[in-house]
Amino acid sequence: MLTEARARGGIGRWLIPLIGVGALFAAPLSWWVHTWTPGDRPARLAAIDVAESFKRSPQLEQVRERGVLRVATLIEPTLYIPDSYRPQGLEYDLTGRFADRLGVDVEYVVVPTIEAAYQAVADNRVDLAAAGLAIDPARMKRFRFGPPYLTVSRKLIHATDLPAPTGLDDIDGDRLALPTGSASRSWLERVMAQDDSVRLELVEAQDKLAILEGIRHGKIDYALALSHIALLAHKLSDEVAIGPIVGPPVALAWAFSRQADESLHGMARRFFAEVRSDQQLKMLVDRHYAQFERLDESLSRRFLEDLETHARPYLATFRRAGERYEIDWRLLASLGYQESKWRPDAVSHQGAYGLMQIVLPTARDLGLANPADPTANIMAGAKYIAQLRELVPEEATEPDRTYLALAAYNVGIGHLSDALDLTRQQGGNPTQWADVRERLPQLSDPAIYREMRYGYARGSETVNYVENIRAFHDLMIWVATREDLLAVRD
Repeated sequence: MLTEARARGGIGRWLIPLIGVGALFAAPLSWWVHTWTPGDRPARLAAIDVAESFKRSPQLEQVRERGVLRVATLIEPTLYIPDSYRPQGLEYDLTGRFADRLGVDVEYVVVPTIEAAYQAVADNRVDLAAAGLAIDPARMKRFRFGPPYLTVSRKLIHATDLPAPTGLDDIDGDRLALPTGSASRSWLERVMAQDDSVRLELVEAQDKLAILEGIRHGKIDYALALSHIALLAHKLSDEVAIGPIVGPPVALAWAFSRQADESLHGMARRFFAEVRSDQQLKMLVDRHYAQFERLDESLSRRFLEDLETHARPYLATFRRAGERYEIDWRLLASLGYQESKWRPDAVSHQGAYGLMQIVLPTARDLGLANPADPTANIMAGAKYIAQLRELVPEEATEPDRTYLALAAYNVGIGHLSDALDLTRQQGGNPTQWADVRERLPQLSDPAIYREMRYGYARGSETVNYVENIRAFHDLMIWVATREDLLAVRD
């Protein structure tokens, strides 16, 4: 079992191997990735022990007395990545907020499969499972599901050299891969029992990463994936094609043991009602998914290729700049890619120079004597972002504060100020990037910009600029995580 405590408060390849480059990323995650296995006690005895534990005191009381909320989860992009700079993911943010509401810390128990997450809950080794779990009618006798926090769809994905299916009946008799423990298995079994035209051989792979690697290596032809995973796979590899939606929508939720009383489950229901009503849930879903929806797949694939071929000479400098100015160095590297594709000799038609594309007046203010020097240019760019963060309203918190600073880096602090004022005038929150992002494109509307202090701006370009950087940043983190996961399995 593996735990972490969180205090309150190239084309044709799947995620190209980064041999050599990986050593410059954050500390390897191999020490995170161990196979979790249930204890050796007989199942009946274990069940009795769990039931007796919950009879002694309510589950919520046990959590508060312990001072720790134990959460089973999976390492997966957009869900949970135990990054050394800052762990992230939708499940990480949601469970962290829930623990804050309870007044306790969080202990994350990383498990290898969906099935293991449920088993950890059943054995009372964790208080809940938050692992992108689909509400599964077949498991409702043993588990309670919390309120849905995200609704997605099931999609067929397949190798691009295979015929594109229009539905399950088009792959009649073929093997269809699923993650171990997926709720889609029981749904497919019901479909096959009711429809004789659908005949499939269901094959379980360890997890979603194993399925995508299997498609890459030609070991898997077809698989069923949830839509957010299918989208990410297609953005990153031209070997993965997205097929049609199959079946009804799928709701994702946390899982709790039915052997426990409803005290903790009830608190979760109230928590989700609150974060839904105050738009926190919408904001978090946007934070972890919107950038991938906007990212052009050809650009994402080129980024991964260039990460291996062009970035290597500059990664150590990005790391030093990040340490000096307290900015995630991978975000600085992503900014550099958006600005110049990591070309130190880049010159824009607006007179911006170097890898971080700094105009001469700003270079003078930053003390940058030679914009063509990539090391000095990177350091100056990091210094400028740090300065812009200080100009963002102090009420803004991370990561919104940095996202707004990135917007100012592109469009200028004056135009960003206009966008903040416009957001406030229209009833939005000027400290949240998602709200400001909606108003930036209006700065090219004559009816709007003529009333603003700094006038016309290409706000739509700035939105794409920031969203690309956010996506590149997440890709850099996931590349390092993926390499470590595969290394451990090998």
